[in-house]
Amino acid sequence: MTLHDYSNAAHSPDQQNNFDSLGLAGPSFAETLRGAIDASGLTLERIRARLTERGSRVSLATLSNWQSGSRQPEQRRSIEAVRQLENVLELPMGRLSGRLGPPRPRGRQVAAEESAAPDEQWLDSSGLSALMTDADIAPQNGLRRISLHLRCHLDSDRAVHRISYRHVLLAEQDGISQDLNLLELSPGSRRRPTLIPTYNCRLGRQSVSEEKHLMINELLFDSALRRGETVVLEYEIELYPEPGQPSDNGWTASFRLPIQEFLIEARFGPGAVPVRCREVRRPFSDPTPTERPVRIGESANTHAVMLGLRAGRYGLEWDWPEQHG
Repeated sequence: MTLHDYSNAAHSPDQQNNFDSLGLAGPSFAETLRGAIDASGLTLERIRARLTERGSRVSLATLSNWQSGSRQPEQRRSIEAVRQLENVLELPMGRLSGRLGPPRPRGRQVAAEESAAPDEQWLDSSGLSALMTDADIAPQNGLRRISLHLRCHLDSDRAVHRISYRHVLLAEQDGISQDLNLLELSPGSRRRPTLIPTYNCRLGRQSVSEEKHLMINELLFDSALRRGETVVLEYEIELYPEPGQPSDNGWTASFRLPIQEFLIEARFGPGAVPVRCREVRRPFSDPTPTERPVRIGESANTHAVMLGLRAGRYGLEWDWPEQHG
């Protein structure tokens, strides 16, 4: 069973149902920085001086490269300087730092790896469009996912029974009032999952495709966001595994656009602990997946933290005793 995170996708305003036109919404980091500098009336020299007063030393050449787009902040010290830049330029928290993608790769693959994932790697766009049309759910634009914390709860039957979510989102335009959750269902499940909002959101419309085993949920914010504002959402999804269904061997999330942080946990049930577990990374731009062993603790839980992710599928997989070779 796989979670698909849809709300990193954006739509063209004049082609809301054309998912071939999906792309990254909002101005780039460089464009946002240039506009903020122009609006402030400050010279680069004065900006550098104010950053130095705040303990962030950045050269004039670096500031110039950042606003031209020839380079982007990637090191921890540079990212901290960006946060101080937001203070110097009197910007809302996250206005600049929220537009930083993952570190740029070096070499010829840069353009291909930084673009959004093709729809055929993401999901059946026609199926998604039909789902949203059936429920009268509009594709959202201008919402960037900063981080996702996902926790899987398994029971003694080795099946995932509950998923807990915590999202941090940044509005890139005024009036953003919803997020979307797209869940891939287990074939043969007779009872639909139940989504339970727990913090800063309420359930809106839902749509299910039995043929494509997809369920889409609309999460409505308590109030519409202004550009540059952030929101934290929390909710749970209860699953109802069928008796005798195959054991769950992992859980992954799919991201169509870059995300800064992804934390995934798995908590195993009494008497049902895998013999080994691994972090899996499958960027859409790289056909070769990478894996890293992760330890299962004495409390029968494990986790993986992944930073600066490109479009792709990421998560945890595990092996039960009879699968251990």
